Amino acid sequence: MYMQKEKLYTMDDVTMEHTETIELQRLTQLETEIGEGLKTFMKVGSALLEIRDTRLYRLNYGTFEEYCQERWGMSRSYAHRTIEAAQTVGNLLPIGNILPATESQVRPLTQLAPEDQAIVWQRATETATNGRVTAAHVQSVKDEYEKAKRITEPSDYDFSDDATDYDWTEDEESPEQAYIEPEEVAIVSKPHVSNNSGNNEWYTPSEYVEAARKVLGVIELDPASSPEANQVVKAKVYYTVNDDGLQFDWHGKVWMNPPYASGLIDRFATKIVFHYENKDITEAIILVNNATETGWFNEIINASSAAIFPKSRVRFWKPDGELGAPLQGQAIMYLGANKESFLREFSKFGWGAEIVIPR
Repeated sequence: MYMQKEKLYTMDDVTMEHTETIELQRLTQLETEIGEGLKTFMKVGSALLEIRDTRLYRLNYGTFEEYCQERWGMSRSYAHRTIEAAQTVGNLLPIGNILPATESQVRPLTQLAPEDQAIVWQRATETATNGRVTAAHVQSVKDEYEKAKRITEPSDYDFSDDATDYDWTEDEESPEQAYIEPEEVAIVSKPHVSNNSGNNEWYTPSEYVEAARKVLGVIELDPASSPEANQVVKAKVYYTVNDDGLQFDWHGKVWMNPPYASGLIDRFATKIVFHYENKDITEAIILVNNATETGWFNEIINASSAAIFPKSRVRFWKPDGELGAPLQGQAIMYLGANKESFLREFSKFGWGAEIVIPR
């Protein structure tokens, strides 16, 4: 050890100070890329990824979310999308010199496996009108690719839209139900809230709507509903399939059980997150299939503060009174500051937790 200005320093102190200096220098360098950078989303996403994964944010902030919000005014879902976009562009580098110019062009690709991302992007660049690759064109190519893939490579579990897709009636037994004791299935008392899936209308159990009302106080908007459904939901404003709720701005306290048709669920997910982050929506409760492998599911849950995963598949009703359940489980996600109330009211349906974005 040595003495300087009557203070003793050990080699450990010197090493720690040296490490902190190096980290501070690297943080400054990365923040410069973000600050200028907003020249290209890829630089921003790559810089945010390194700051998150190496935890450089801890020099001044407790969490990565706090860092993004307080340092850059970014919501955690926006930061997550930017990181995903940068990673996706990295997957495209080997296939050519034409790369996405904006995050919105990349967003449809983030929902695909890496090998599919390259194929869809190449097709989008080859078929773009006048060589202009728009986000809408990428989305269209991606939807067509997924549709063709489902036809040529059928799977045991259909996570596509028509798969909401409640094929089993109360008197029928699905492959999964053969392994479920009767008391484990959530049989509900009466059909209520509707969910338009493809060309079919399904009704959500009333227990879930009543729990949502207790949390929200009042349901001000249901953007995917019907006159029959709203007799129970009692939303101040609701939109039917003919109204096309996607063309309106969304405000207030929202209950949403969206349609699952290909291309639609993605748009409903993006819209509700956009209006929540824009502070148009103050709270929202969303009932969806537990499709954790999809981009739209991750977009919603990255903006959520809490979620519930029901213990068993929710049994829905059709307008003709038949009972059915989807082939996969469901998730109920909450956007807002009142997560304690949400978890308290919805915990009776299954397992719940506050949302923590993976580091």
